[in-house]
Amino acid sequence: MALISIAIGGIAAILVGLSRSSLVLLRDPGSYYLWLTAHGINMLIFWILWFEIALLYFVGTVLLNAPIYSVRVGWAAFGLMLAGWAMIEYTIFSGRASVLFTAYPPLAADPLFYAGYIIYVLGAGLAVITFFLTLYRARVEGRYRGSLPLVTWGAAIAAIIAVTVVVHGLISLAYVVFWLAGSIPMNVMIYRWFFWGLGHDAQYVNVTAMVAVWYALLALSTGLVATRFVNERYAKIAFAMYILFVVPGIGHHILVDPGFSTPLKQASGSVGSHFLSIPSMLHALALLGGLEALLRASGYSKGLFGWFKAIPWKNPGTSGLLLSMLLFGIGGIVAQPQTTLQPNLLFHNTMWVPAHFHLTVVGGTTLAFMALSYYLIPLVTLRRLFSVSMARLQIYLAFIGILTMAVSMSVLGWLGAPRRTLIFPETFAEYPYWIVPATALGVGVLIFIASGVMYVLNAILTILAGMRTIDPKMLMDGLMSPYEIKDPSVARKIGSLVIVIIILVIVLLSLYFVSFIRLALLPPIW
Repeated sequence: MALISIAIGGIAAILVGLSRSSLVLLRDPGSYYLWLTAHGINMLIFWILWFEIALLYFVGTVLLNAPIYSVRVGWAAFGLMLAGWAMIEYTIFSGRASVLFTAYPPLAADPLFYAGYIIYVLGAGLAVITFFLTLYRARVEGRYRGSLPLVTWGAAIAAIIAVTVVVHGLISLAYVVFWLAGSIPMNVMIYRWFFWGLGHDAQYVNVTAMVAVWYALLALSTGLVATRFVNERYAKIAFAMYILFVVPGIGHHILVDPGFSTPLKQASGSVGSHFLSIPSMLHALALLGGLEALLRASGYSKGLFGWFKAIPWKNPGTSGLLLSMLLFGIGGIVAQPQTTLQPNLLFHNTMWVPAHFHLTVVGGTTLAFMALSYYLIPLVTLRRLFSVSMARLQIYLAFIGILTMAVSMSVLGWLGAPRRTLIFPETFAEYPYWIVPATALGVGVLIFIASGVMYVLNAILTILAGMRTIDPKMLMDGLMSPYEIKDPSVARKIGSLVIVIIILVIVLLSLYFVSFIRLALLPPIW
């Protein structure tokens, strides 16, 4: 279902992205918003949630050597999610739910859309409960000793945050249903707050799951050798910090809404959002440091960054990990103006906003999930990956495509181009300085779509035609880089610390240069 959803979202991305670049034009605004709704919901909700539920089941059973708590309950959760998915897709493509991802009232979709949403959320909630019950039974039966494995711990933190997503989602969706029934009046500020309790918290389910996937990629791509150089206690504390900061950070989505008080928006939208960067920076140090320590201990210990040259960039797991981290980090930098009230007024509802979440959700989460798929599918099906070479190329094409798209969107946002708006050729005649970045956006879309086709094709061919084997070495051939530990005493992490400090300085400088210099360039109003 994840593959089907990303395929639907990818088709929608072609039409929406190329229409914004004016290479291919959806002349009818109704068609444009239909496909934009399909793109947002399939990519931000369906593709990621289907994958994350599968990930929960995998790390809760395979990593703990434990059976799922209840196969019947698992199938019931899948059935609910499938029914909700089908109802939502039907209402979107029948033209009765072109309300975009946010579905802000007074825009209203067919009641079947909201019913499908509620059923899908309930199914996801049931799957999360099944995951927790699986962990509980594994603990009772002594399937593992001590604390949970790091990747399972990270997934469990994501599942805890998912509980807040389910609660906020049910409140916001039920509120709309009662409004449509005429039982209550609509207060759009109430809806927006609870919707972003769903949307914002869901994003940090994605972030937490993505970081857990990063640790899995570091372990799998190095044949588990790198795990000895990762401080599990440090990483688990960083995971737990997401729980503390995620709900207080909802407010940056409503910074420009006049219905909320300025103190609330500043406390939640600015301070709360900045706190969320802390655990991500801690994980960056743990992951890069683990890889650096491994490479130094393997003999690549010259200088501050001599280990960097020894990174196995041809390994799709390692390249997927590092390129995903890089794109996510750039996305965090681009996000800084959106966390402060005055700059947010300039960038809100411009193309700067999708530049940010395409870097974080597509560049960070989706690229990491794609890279992990190249390990999970062979492990689950006991079939070798159909083409490791295709996987290598796909990772780099995805990186180039996303980066091209995001840079183009950022430039368009800086130049004031609106998001969620169908642009006609006549508009480019009025704003000719949009033409170059808009064209580059279309090129980026095509590159990323090509990589998406390669990903789906490689996954399907692996399932249908991959060579069967139970030999672990053959199964992971080309996906694991061999390492020989020569001197553990030189396994330092100083280079990674310098990189993280540089990133932190860039984040702080971007808040000033991108945000307030942009304000200073505005013409005076008196």
